Amino acid sequence: MKHLKKKELRILKARLEEVRREILGDVQATARQSNEFGGDGTQDIGDLAAATYSQQVMMELGERERQRLREVEAAFARIENGTYGICEESDEPIPFTRLEAVPYARFTVAAQSELERQRKSGGM
Repeated sequence: MKHLKKKELRILKARLEEVRREILGDVQATARQSNEFGGDGTQDIGDLAAATYSQQVMMELGERERQRLREVEAAFARIENGTYGICEESDEPIPFTRLEAVPYARFTVAAQSELERQRKSGGM
C-alpha cells in the first residue's frame, strides 16, 4: 500500500463503503421484490411462470451481489493487513485510477486480461 497516498486511501475506503451500501440496498430491494411474488393463489399459469422466472433472475442477481459484497469485505481485510492495492498475480501496485473505478480490484489490468485470456483458452 506504500504506493497509495493517505488521501487516496481515504478516498478508496469511502468508495468501498459506498459500494457496500449500494450492494446492501440492492439486496434489500431484491428481497422486497421477491416477497411481492408470493401471490394470493389467484394467478394463472402464465403469471405464475413469469413470477417464477423473475424470482430466478433475482436469485442470480442476488448471488452476483453476494459475490461483490465478499470482494468488498476482502478489500477491507487487505487494507487491514497491508496488501490492498497490490496485484495478487504479479505483486505490482494496482494504479489508483483502477482502484477508484473498481475499489475491490485484486489484479492490475494486465494481469486481469491475462487471467481472462487463460480462462477463455482453457488454460485454467
